[in-house]
Amino acid sequence: MSAAVSTEENILEAARKVFMQKGFAAARMCEIAEMAGINQALLHYYFRSKDRLFGVIFEQQSQNFYSNIISILHSEVPFFEKLRLMIATEIEKISSAPYLPMFILNEMHSNPKRMQCNGTLDRSTHFFKTFNDLVEQEYKAGRIRKVCPKQLFLSIMGITMFPFLAQPMIKMAMEIDGKSFEQLMQERAEHASELIIRSLEV
Repeated sequence: MSAAVSTEENILEAARKVFMQKGFAAARMCEIAEMAGINQALLHYYFRSKDRLFGVIFEQQSQNFYSNIISILHSEVPFFEKLRLMIATEIEKISSAPYLPMFILNEMHSNPKRMQCNGTLDRSTHFFKTFNDLVEQEYKAGRIRKVCPKQLFLSIMGITMFPFLAQPMIKMAMEIDGKSFEQLMQERAEHASELIIRSLEV
């Protein structure tokens, strides 16, 4: 690995951590440079502005958010197995990057045009269209009961993302620590899958 590649990767990793914890507005280039172990002039050499650096991070994270799920939807496994894999993958992904959902949602709200510029909107549209077509196909084949694809999509997103978005409140209400919360989320994939699948069974 060349020194240039290593420096750029260090910058991107540092930027990912700072942006995901603080968002675009509160993040500072000097913080990113310090975390990457370089001076600010070198940071600006690689990425001329905070906006440009943020664009790279947001693109990476939003792409990562959808890529595995879309692959599952296009796979040849039965529909209920797709749902199990989709829910398990989503929970595992967010568990490894708990700031990710709030990061993406906050930035979508604060700068919706960013979705159009970096392909996030296209990925979101493709993801839902694929999901919608699968649900309609399964219903027509008689394998699931009739359900609104939009409502099913919202149910899955809510059942996977809400615990992470509401993590501080959940910890306080349940009087659990971080380790117990992680254990709860590990158990959630199976529990959430059963809830969704039972609601669809004919």
